[in-house]
Amino acid sequence: MDTEKFLELIPLARGAEIAGVHPSGLLAINKKAGIKTHPNFNDRGEVSAVMARYNFDGEYFSWQDEDTGEKLRLYLINRIDSPTSGLILASLDAELAAAAKKAFKERSGVSKIYTAIVCARGIPKSGEWVDYISEKSSGGRVRSYAGRTGAKAVAAFTLLDTDKNRLGLSMLRLEPKTGLTHQLRVQCAKRGIPILGDRTYGDFNFNRRIRSLTGQGRMFLHCGEIRISIDFCGENIDFKAQAPLPESFEAIMDYNNKIAGNIAAS
Repeated sequence: MDTEKFLELIPLARGAEIAGVHPSGLLAINKKAGIKTHPNFNDRGEVSAVMARYNFDGEYFSWQDEDTGEKLRLYLINRIDSPTSGLILASLDAELAAAAKKAFKERSGVSKIYTAIVCARGIPKSGEWVDYISEKSSGGRVRSYAGRTGAKAVAAFTLLDTDKNRLGLSMLRLEPKTGLTHQLRVQCAKRGIPILGDRTYGDFNFNRRIRSLTGQGRMFLHCGEIRISIDFCGENIDFKAQAPLPESFEAIMDYNNKIAGNIAAS
């Protein structure tokens, strides 16, 4: 089956779309906040980027072409949290997926760029964060903690903007150099600049206030760019995909008469 036909048959969820395709069979999917990368092990009915059965051992989605009965697979390469919007990578080929996953694990030839809105002002223009993060699992949920021990977490940051409504928000460009669970969320929270809308590591009272003022309740973290460069079967594969910033980010950062008026009255 040719790539174009295969792409048409991928059962994407509403709120997920193909953001880029490489001739090798690598592809990027842009998902909205609230959509899982894949369903949880015990709940196959959840909304995930691809609405198909997921094999946890092989890390692939599988479904059947209704017209021909052909069995199809899409191999997942990386994940992002359900509350995070933006890009994930997948592959039509199992061996290519394995090579790409190896690159992610080793952080070799891979870069990801996020945009975040954080609950703080007065942030330096740019810099690098270095922390040590450990994970704990309880009741099927994973939570990460920054401390003196654990895996090394490194991320570069750049201040992009401050909100025009005097809400006390800043927009950051974040580039993780390592790929730990909830890394950016934990690193922001540790510095007293939690990501807006983060229900695990965030400022819950501030989140509620902003939601009541703006009507925006999502977590404001978005993976807007991903690039991978790997050697596969004697060929260099260089693939870059981008996903536009969701309108909700601009809506909460740009001046709004209604928001500003509510702040002045409070």
